[in-house]
Amino acid sequence: MRQEDKLIEKYGKEPGFKVPEGYFEELNVRIMSNLPPYPEAPRSVHLTAWQRVKPYVYLAAMFAGIWLMMNMFHHMSMSSSSLNLDNPPEALVQLAESAGYDMSPVFSMESDYDLEHEVSGNYDSFDDFETDFGYELTPEYSSIEVTGLNVKDGKPV
Repeated sequence: MRQEDKLIEKYGKEPGFKVPEGYFEELNVRIMSNLPPYPEAPRSVHLTAWQRVKPYVYLAAMFAGIWLMMNMFHHMSMSSSSLNLDNPPEALVQLAESAGYDMSPVFSMESDYDLEHEVSGNYDSFDDFETDFGYELTPEYSSIEVTGLNVKDGKPV
């Protein structure tokens, strides 16, 4: 005899579990009675015109701000690239001249040698230079004598 036949003889063919009569017919009713009451569906809230348009207005304001910021950066970069000491803007020169400054020495085309020659020709000592410009030399340079340069055809001799 096989092992399976021995088990059937000992325990039988019945599974051992039985469903009570009418269990599945009453199952739905019992589950629904144990559930909490179903909440009422929320009513839709009526939005005003401003509440409907507000996100789009904020979005447009954000893009306008970004556009203005990029426009400002563009103008700042264009103006800073054209501003240098070789080519000052006319407004800067007019502003300085209206304040009483003479801009011609600052933006002159003279070489350093020509400026040095002009200054050394106008001053015989550092004392005159100090009084004209309100500058005080350190003691080690105050004893130096300034002598005129001998220049012939724009070159020192």
